[in-house]
Amino acid sequence: MAKLPPPQPAVVTARPPITLSPFEELLLGAEKPTSMIIHLYHSRFLNTNPADHLLTVLPHCSILTLRAVSHTTKDWVEDNYLGLLKRLRVTCPLPRFTLQWNSTLRRLSHDCEHLTINVEPSPTPIPTGTLLNPTPAGQIFNIVYKFLSLRIVPPPRDAFEPLLSLRLTLESISLRSLTAIHIEPLDIASLLALRWGGFDSFTDSTWIGQSFWRGLKSLRIGMTSDWLEYAHSNLQSEQDLEMKMKLKEERELYRQGIQVLHNYLFQFSLQDTLETLRFDWVGGNKIGPNPLLLDEEVAKEGGKWFSAPGLIWKGLKEVWLGGVRLYGVDVAIMKERLEELKKMMVWECLAAAEISGKVEVIEGKEWFDIDLKTNPQEPWDFGEVEDLFDTDDEGGCDRGDSMVVPFMLKI
Repeated sequence: MAKLPPPQPAVVTARPPITLSPFEELLLGAEKPTSMIIHLYHSRFLNTNPADHLLTVLPHCSILTLRAVSHTTKDWVEDNYLGLLKRLRVTCPLPRFTLQWNSTLRRLSHDCEHLTINVEPSPTPIPTGTLLNPTPAGQIFNIVYKFLSLRIVPPPRDAFEPLLSLRLTLESISLRSLTAIHIEPLDIASLLALRWGGFDSFTDSTWIGQSFWRGLKSLRIGMTSDWLEYAHSNLQSEQDLEMKMKLKEERELYRQGIQVLHNYLFQFSLQDTLETLRFDWVGGNKIGPNPLLLDEEVAKEGGKWFSAPGLIWKGLKEVWLGGVRLYGVDVAIMKERLEELKKMMVWECLAAAEISGKVEVIEGKEWFDIDLKTNPQEPWDFGEVEDLFDTDDEGGCDRGDSMVVPFMLKI
């Protein structure tokens, strides 16, 4: 029997040494970075190592790109640029939560101050009566928990189940640093999922869950305006029976939307911790009702819709209203109901002429800072005249074919 040849020793191939590029050598402080000359055209950068000032002249997006070039640039950026990733954006529910994903998120979240969660629609509808458990977003909050503000971006469809699950998660964990929440865009179904307190959706109202919302100091809401057109449905003038039934259904949807929004804001009005409220009508050119005066909207229907007490805010100091037309009498009512009010902002094009204040351009939009110290004059009575200011196609306002006349002729 032939003998087998003796086994050969395994050949171990040594890893080649990592060759740094001239730019990487520059970052690491090498004395002679070959073939690398960087000129920073500023007098205070002369005769110094360019790497010492590189982060001061690069925009944030370029710094993030530099971080992804190599391990050397990544380590150098993270060691020299504090607060690199103050803003993080994640998708919920997570497609797959692995140890590597866990490690990456933990490393990136060290300086996170602002977290954005893009909520994906539920892949399969949840049967009615099913007890919802907190979403896997809880795994995110176990790692990222020191952020100061949270933005929630609901999906355009099938938003109820994932938002309700996310809300349960937020109410079941401790986020002591969180003081501000921004939710946009919100529709009626999304708002139903986020109701809490006495109007809680499909779960027992617990003190722990309510304490999460009571701890907020700033709330920003962007409400979709596509359902506002239902407010103008005229059932009296419509003769066609089928169209009349359709308008009746649309009118009922508008009533439900007003009621859900009123109930949602009512819970916040009972707290004395919320200091800033910003409300915008988004997603169209519609001008919506004042969210702080929804009881006035109900009163237009003779109070038949539902019981809508006026919202009395205990601690609210700052109000921003986007897409809301404001008159002097509205300001007067809100000053009575918001005793701690210090600042009120509205779109400049939607502030009536009798309101005094100054214009400020913020985020490319003209806002009107209302002078709360000046008692607004009583607005002129225009009877049935509506829409003194019309919105243009771009969502702004057009004063071109609108005129306010300080008198009326009775002939």
